[in-house]
Amino acid sequence: MARPSALLRAGFPYYMTLGMRRVTSNAVDIAFGKEDRLYIICRGGLGMEIRTLNWADDNLGTIGTGKFQWPSSVLCDSDENVYVSDEAHNKVFVFNKDGEEIDSWGTQGSGDGEFDRPTGMSFDENENIVLSDAQNNRVQKYARDGTFISQFGEFGDGDGQLNMPWGTAVDEEGDIYVSDWRNDRVQKFTADGEFIMKLGNSGSGPGMLNRPTGVAVDSDGDIYVADWGNDRILLFDQTGRYVEQFIGDADLSRSAQQYILANPATLRLREMADLEPTKRLRAPIYVRLDDEGRMFVPDFGSHRIQIYKKNAIPLSEDQINPTLRNPILFTT
Repeated sequence: MARPSALLRAGFPYYMTLGMRRVTSNAVDIAFGKEDRLYIICRGGLGMEIRTLNWADDNLGTIGTGKFQWPSSVLCDSDENVYVSDEAHNKVFVFNKDGEEIDSWGTQGSGDGEFDRPTGMSFDENENIVLSDAQNNRVQKYARDGTFISQFGEFGDGDGQLNMPWGTAVDEEGDIYVSDWRNDRVQKFTADGEFIMKLGNSGSGPGMLNRPTGVAVDSDGDIYVADWGNDRILLFDQTGRYVEQFIGDADLSRSAQQYILANPATLRLREMADLEPTKRLRAPIYVRLDDEGRMFVPDFGSHRIQIYKKNAIPLSEDQINPTLRNPILFTT
């Protein structure tokens, strides 16, 4: 399906929250399984593991407990196998949906098929894995069985160069988006690694980035960036133009409500609290999108998943005026 010429952006409201401290401790990344299963990397005081939830916020158990040292990213393929990159092990682990380890691959190094702190992963249209090799300042592509396919990138701050790349995303045209952590920007490449464009620069203002981590792109071409150092998610359109930010609007998840209702002291503390800060994002590391127009933000510092749902109407070229030279939004 072709991308729209433009969008009527009707809103992007907060949708719901899943998880809580005692279940999704320091949530890092999320992947989508079948039958409403959600696989969430937890990297906190309760352990390094994958926590499985569903849309009812039920705790369905864990995967990989005791296996990981520093898990970074998670994917779920069409067979519902779960892939986890581990920066400290310099490996990708593979589990089935029942939590059984069925494969692992990777070793430390800088050659083809080797890693130095693998971080963000995403699938291309063939379910090949596009992975950020952070300390080697490059992006690599692998088949699901760990067979090395290709790589691109080199250290630097010029166009097409990288300095600790973190998250990756692949759009429906095969182009690859990379959050360039130490350069405070996101770069877009062809599937072969040719530079296309960049967005963002260092700072905290509109459209500026402070150590961007996760990146995602939807079928409209909108680009979502986890602006880790600024505690927010930024949205850019397909040209790289800044659109808006998300700073957090969380309410209590079902599991959090049940826990607090069972603890009178916690009930009193919440009743007395200023609730405004409790809504906000704290150091989000990844941002993920599903096929229903929902944006999932693992809220690392607050141990939960905040979810938003896009409301935008696609427009054809004949429905909207040409781009204005000096645009001012006003009510007609």
